[in-house]
Amino acid sequence: MNYRPKSVAQFDWVAPIYDLLSSLVFGRKLQDAQTAFLSDIPDGASVLVVGGGTGQTLEKLSQLARPKHILFLDSSARMVSLATERMLNTPIFASIEFRVGDVMTLESPPSFDVVLTPFLLDLFNEATLRQQLIPTVLSVLKSDGLWLVTDFVRTPVWWQKALLWIMICFFRLTAGIGIKQLANWQQELSLAGLLRKRQASAVDGMVSTEVWQRT
Repeated sequence: MNYRPKSVAQFDWVAPIYDLLSSLVFGRKLQDAQTAFLSDIPDGASVLVVGGGTGQTLEKLSQLARPKHILFLDSSARMVSLATERMLNTPIFASIEFRVGDVMTLESPPSFDVVLTPFLLDLFNEATLRQQLIPTVLSVLKSDGLWLVTDFVRTPVWWQKALLWIMICFFRLTAGIGIKQLANWQQELSLAGLLRKRQASAVDGMVSTEVWQRT
């Protein structure tokens, strides 16, 4: 497996304004979508957060669940710095390790009970998801482990399609992402043998939060 999320690695430039852009366009809807099933995380779980950005998901995770250990992984050093600052004064019962890198940088990869990928899968095309990213995540997810995904999805609504196109163009210019349209990541997770346990829509159907289980 040769997963190297080059698109995420170029988010340093946009990191300081990432949350502002999100709130200007969507208000709190994206933040709220990410919290939908955090309470499903078992007490004492080991959790891997991949592409956690500025740490908003991590902050909510500390409020809605009681994991034992969290590894926060993001390829953007500035994102990791912002997430670390966010958590300095946030009470949490788990031990947290912040690391700049991606799943493939883990030495002697540990196994996790839960993996979170907030707004990560929509950065890649279907071939990359199928051949690299999904197998990489599964290599560190325990049997029967949970994969919590929050991401944009394809939509037939014209104004939503237009907004997604604008967003893709923006991040192609500012962060160097390589996609031209959203991948059907739900189909790819199913083809990989994962079982969808729960699902909730947000932003008028533009965003889906889902719990998938490794079988």
